[in-house]
Amino acid sequence: MPDANSTPAPTPVPSAAPAAAPVAKPADPKAPVAQTGAPAAKPAEELFEVQIDGKVEKKTRKEILEAYQLRQLSDKKRSEAEKVLNEYKKLQELGRQDPIKLMKAMGYNFDDIATQYLARKAEDSMKDPKVLEAEKLKAENEQYKQWAEQQKAAEAKKQQQAQIDAARQRIHSEIIEAVKDASSTMGLPIDEDLIIAVAQNMMVQDKAKKPLNAKEALPATYAKTQKWLQGMASKMEGEAIVKWLGEDVAKKIRKYDLTQLKAKRSTVQPTGNSISRKPESKEAPKKAYKTWSEFKSETLDKIK
Repeated sequence: MPDANSTPAPTPVPSAAPAAAPVAKPADPKAPVAQTGAPAAKPAEELFEVQIDGKVEKKTRKEILEAYQLRQLSDKKRSEAEKVLNEYKKLQELGRQDPIKLMKAMGYNFDDIATQYLARKAEDSMKDPKVLEAEKLKAENEQYKQWAEQQKAAEAKKQQQAQIDAARQRIHSEIIEAVKDASSTMGLPIDEDLIIAVAQNMMVQDKAKKPLNAKEALPATYAKTQKWLQGMASKMEGEAIVKWLGEDVAKKIRKYDLTQLKAKRSTVQPTGNSISRKPESKEAPKKAYKTWSEFKSETLDKIK
């Protein structure tokens, strides 16, 4: 008889009877073979009917196998948990029936424990009730004192953490203000990584007993980062630099270079090879040639 919790065997879905295929005519060996680029259609995966919570559902073979494997793993884990629970119940029952045997099974020396317990009880029975009351009160006072010290230590730790958080918040605000003030000269954005780098630089200087405030630590951090970036970039080719910095940064650099080039061209003075126009004179232009009368009077008539 099948188990109620077990997964029922899958039942194949009855498919419709296949239609009669048309008889193919023999192909002409001389006829060209048609080339088709369309891939063959993927056959539909077979489905099986299974019952889940009293309902019939259709599942593929892969889904059924995965569900079976998961069920096997679940059964194994449940079996292990039940085994541990049964062992605990056995120990609990043994403790009720024979506590001495249980203590010995757990590695305790019952004889020593019993001897110490009986000796303490005998000693207490011989003491004055007032002494017992005083000892009880002393023990309670010791417990209260220990509790009070724990509370005091926890409160001191809480206050110390609050002071540290306040100092961190103050330093964080100081660094942001320093970056804002230097944004016009250094062009630095308010970036979290930059804030962390400045804070780390301040911590290093504190350990070296040469403390710096945020406005002093920012230029030092900037110079250190700049030196590192320049050192890395100087050892790389252009393609590697663009890949390292990213295309967006490369576009910003090209845009800046283009702006600088246009500014230089607009301020270049004309050289000797360039065509320059002379200012027009207000005097009447000179003739390019002389008339015969002018040539005769200036040249021929003066010959003797």
